Amino acid sequence: MVALCLCSFAQLGHRQIPVLFVVLAAAATVYYYNHSYLLESNDSAPNQRNIWVREHAGQIKKIQWLLMAFTIGGGCYQLYTLVPGIQLLEPYDILYCCLIGLGAFLYYFDTKKYPWLNLRSYGILKPLVIGSIWAGVGVYAPFLYLKLSDQAYKGMAHVPILYISNALYISIIAVLFDIKDFESDANKQMKTLVVRMGLTKTINWIVLPMITLILMATLRYSFLHGFTGYQILLNTIPLILLISVSYQMHQRKSILYYLAIIDGLIVVKAACGIIATLLFS
Repeated sequence: MVALCLCSFAQLGHRQIPVLFVVLAAAATVYYYNHSYLLESNDSAPNQRNIWVREHAGQIKKIQWLLMAFTIGGGCYQLYTLVPGIQLLEPYDILYCCLIGLGAFLYYFDTKKYPWLNLRSYGILKPLVIGSIWAGVGVYAPFLYLKLSDQAYKGMAHVPILYISNALYISIIAVLFDIKDFESDANKQMKTLVVRMGLTKTINWIVLPMITLILMATLRYSFLHGFTGYQILLNTIPLILLISVSYQMHQRKSILYYLAIIDGLIVVKAACGIIATLLFS
């Protein structure tokens, strides 16, 4: 999330890093996923991560309290500094912020009375929800920060394409990440794409064609907007690596592989975007 935020600021033409904003984004992300892992640790499935979380639940809960205190305190101060620019907000900005927050809340919302409200239970939509929320925090939130702080920045016209490209990229990563939970999702009747179609069909019929389409769209956009050769190369490297990783996913990997390699692709994409923007624009 830190990498995505830094990349977005760079691509929007903002060279100074708003440290508090980035640290808050990181703290909120860690808190959110720690919370979800604590909820999932109650599952009886023999998942390496669930076992680890159960063994360290006490420490994680202490860290959660610290993260919550920092996020609330730092968030209030950050909002206070942005209050003078509140009149610059458009109705669609407010609507989209509400949708991001609601989507993040409902993703792990789980009650017996309202099971249909849990977005995670909709296996086919699950990757798109993840991609949309991540792109919302990593792309749209930096844009709103610059808008509210009334700072001179360029690249505003690129916000839609930045959002869509990041949302689709992370959605594909979410599909690949579901492979590690294939057995537990099948046992819980969670109809993810991998559970519905199987590993091979998901990769060959969904993941690889989508990456190919995104690659073609990226090349077309790059040529239409006069990107340099270095920029085109850097923008396509993450997609090429994603194709390579997708081919390797036909064989089951350890959970460390999924965490390090698949999530690491987000950092690679952000790094390539930063380099292409700062060195070759």
